[in-house]
Amino acid sequence: MLKKIFSIIAIILTVLNANAYEDCIISSDDKLTDINVEGNGIINVFSLITIMNEKNTIIVHPLKAGQSSFDLLKGEKERIRFNVKVTEDSTYIAPVKGFEILTIDCPPDFFEYELDLPPGLIIYSKNTNEEE
Repeated sequence: MLKKIFSIIAIILTVLNANAYEDCIISSDDKLTDINVEGNGIINVFSLITIMNEKNTIIVHPLKAGQSSFDLLKGEKERIRFNVKVTEDSTYIAPVKGFEILTIDCPPDFFEYELDLPPGLIIYSKNTNEEE
């Protein structure tokens, strides 16, 4: 009886909805500090720490679907506000001048490349060492 109950609970938990939220990276030429998030239950925003300690990149990590916003201090003098809309399959951050916004989960569309063709098979004649 107990095995049946655990089996039913396991089936119910595996059928729950799964959401594929996209993390975003926001970068600038200036230092980004003093991050203030409105709606902490929808997004989490934190600085990306690098070896050079430039502090010019932040990561926006969605927690659930909804709308939120956050603001930060750019170059210790200019307060900038970002509006974020999180849906079940994407994260949209309104563009802001002076910032580059990229999604982590999707590759950019501007890389167009072609793969090299595999090498062709060259057949040599046994008698004359010439190609046929």
